[in-house]
Order: sequence, then structure tokens, then C-alpha cells
Amino acid sequence: MNKEFQQFKLAYRKTIKISLVISLAFLLILLHIVPKNVEHKKKALPVVPFSFEIEEVPATTQQVRRGVRPQKPAIPVPSEDPDIPQDATIEETIIDWDIGDSPFGVSGLTTGRPDTIPPRPIVQVLPEYPRELVKQNVRGIVKLMLWVNEKGRVEEAVVVENSTNNEKCAQAALEAAKKNSYLPATIDKKKVASWVACTYSFKPE
Repeated sequence: MNKEFQQFKLAYRKTIKISLVISLAFLLILLHIVPKNVEHKKKALPVVPFSFEIEEVPATTQQVRRGVRPQKPAIPVPSEDPDIPQDATIEETIIDWDIGDSPFGVSGLTTGRPDTIPPRPIVQVLPEYPRELVKQNVRGIVKLMLWVNEKGRVEEAVVVENSTNNEKCAQAALEAAKKNSYLPATIDKKKVASWVACTYSFKPE
């Protein structure tokens, strides 16, 4: 039985190989016989009409007028204050180096030495809007000059501008400003007393 089985197995393998060779040969012959009539047609691209014109550009010349200086560019004022117009610009600044003491009665920092550091706020108290002025719709700013001593405390406050035209707003600003706390000004790393500006805005909420 084993010998017969082995003979059948070998005969089966031969049959498979012969069948595979015959099939491949038939496919090759068939490919050569069948005519190749398949053609790929190229698509014609659409014609895009266009036109161009050549213009003669005249040569530019730069003329220099001797003795005439161009104007300096104006620098816009960065401010959120509604009283300052949006088109306001900083023009030429004239510094008067002969200015002496402060006009507020006490000697202050009025010169711009490079080793001078002005007072810097630590705590700023905002004034309360007077309730009785809400119906009147009083609004504006109150600008103060504060005299800050060597310890950073406000010793004196002076109203220099009051666009609200209301004494209650000015009084509220003075009371709030006297509660402020500052790092004192320094000259050559030495603490000194100095004037500093402080502005409060008033408007009904």
C-alpha cells in the first residue's frame, strides 16, 4: 500500500506541474494572438485667452533741496483720557534747564538727572464717587500733586486741575490720595522727598 501511495503522490505532483506549465504557455500564446487595439486618447487642454500690454514707465528722479530740512514726524500721544483728542501729537519739547524749586511751596525734583528715580506707587486708594452727584451726571478728572516724604508717605496734596468743576470730587480725590503709599524718590540711591502727579477719573457707574 505504501509503495502504491507514494507512486500516486509522485504522479499527482507531476500532473500539477505539467498543468501549470501548459496553462502559462496558453496564456502567453493568447496574449500574443489577441490584437492590441486599446488606445489612450489625450485630452486637449482648453485654450485660455490672455493679453498683455507693455507700458513705458518714466524714470523717477530725486531732487534734493539744499538748505531745507524735512519736518520731524509727529508722535501720537498714547492716552485713554477722553479729554485728550485722538489726533493729538507730541511736538518738539523745549526743556528749561533753569527751572528751580517746585511752585507748590516745597523744594522738589524738577531736574532730570540720570541718577534720579521718581516715587513709585505701592498702594493707590481710589476715591468713591459721591452718590448725590449721580443724577447730575458729573464726570471728569481731578489731577493732584502729592508731596511724598522720604518714608513714602503723602504729606501734602494740592489740586492742580479739576475738570469736574465740583468741590466734592476734589475733596474725595484729596482724601484718597493721602492714603496712598509710595516708594520714595531717590537721587544717587539716596531717599529724598519729591512731588509726584496723581490723576483720578470720576464718572457715574
